[in-house]
Amino acid sequence: MINEATLNDLDAVYKLICILEDDKIDYQHFSHTYKNHMNNKDVIYLVYRYKNDVVGFVSFMIHHYLHHDKDVGEIVELVVKEGYRSQGIGHQLLDEIEKRAKLLALEQIELNTSTYRNDAHRFYEKHGFEMSHYNYTKNVT
Repeated sequence: MINEATLNDLDAVYKLICILEDDKIDYQHFSHTYKNHMNNKDVIYLVYRYKNDVVGFVSFMIHHYLHHDKDVGEIVELVVKEGYRSQGIGHQLLDEIEKRAKLLALEQIELNTSTYRNDAHRFYEKHGFEMSHYNYTKNVT
C-alpha cells in the first residue's frame, strides 16, 4: 500500500536510502533534510508499506524552471528493499508519481541515474522514460 511518508517513517526511509546509495549516509544531514521537506509543498515523499514495514520509497521534487512552459517534476530517489524487488512495487510507485504529476499539470517527469545502474536504466526505459540529457557533476568539497 502506498502512503504519504510521515516523520515516523524517517528511520525506515534512511535505511532504504543507504541501500540505494550502497553507503551509510550522514544521519544528521538526512534527518534535517527529511524533516524540512515534510512541510515543503514542492516535495512529495511516498512509501510502500507491506505489513507495516516500509519496503519502498520515492521522492519527487517539483521544479519551477524558467526554460519550461510548465513546472517539471523530478524523481530524486526511488528504492525498493531487497527481497521485495521484481514484485511490481517500483512500478506502483512510478504510477502514483505519474498520477500526481498529471493532477499538478506538470510538463514532464525527469530523473537522473548513475551510469553504472544498468538495471535501473532498463527499469525506467521499460516504463517510458527516454535518455535525453547528459548530467554533469563536480565535487566542491
